[in-house]
Amino acid sequence: MFDFFWNRKATIWSSAIYIVIGLILLFFPGISGRIFCWGLGIVALAYGAGRLVNWNRLKHAGYRANGEAALGAILVLVALVCFLRPVSVLSFLPMTLGFLLILDGVGKLPLALEAFQQKTPYSGMGLLSAALPLLLGIVLVLNPFGATKTVISAFGVFLLLDGISDLARAHYWNR
Repeated sequence: MFDFFWNRKATIWSSAIYIVIGLILLFFPGISGRIFCWGLGIVALAYGAGRLVNWNRLKHAGYRANGEAALGAILVLVALVCFLRPVSVLSFLPMTLGFLLILDGVGKLPLALEAFQQKTPYSGMGLLSAALPLLLGIVLVLNPFGATKTVISAFGVFLLLDGISDLARAHYWNR
């Protein structure tokens, strides 16, 4: 799976996706957060309802499946919170995004360091491509409860910069 992400064509596609998502998050942080919550709520509601239906089916078949009922009820409650109190859910978003950015930066770091050690042209772009998400991720994890819209916009900027630097690096590789 990791080979796919480090493939040059996949890098170009993922960079383009990063740029598009970055622009959306940058220019529409409020609605982006709400859409994220609505999507999460829909998924939680569907999965929770499925667990409750499965619990009911198992109960009528004579099995005890209290775990199914508990999981279904918890997921339905999560869905309700997502729909009714999206700000509460969004307060956890910066920390989650921070962890994802740290993983992205750490994943790119070995390639960037290798390019830098080989003194390839544009190796600084590779280091920047690894350092930006890593630094933003650390900031988000250390201070996750700041202003959510600002964090979403900043995340958009860093995704945009990350995508552009990945595209520049992929362009160099293709030459």
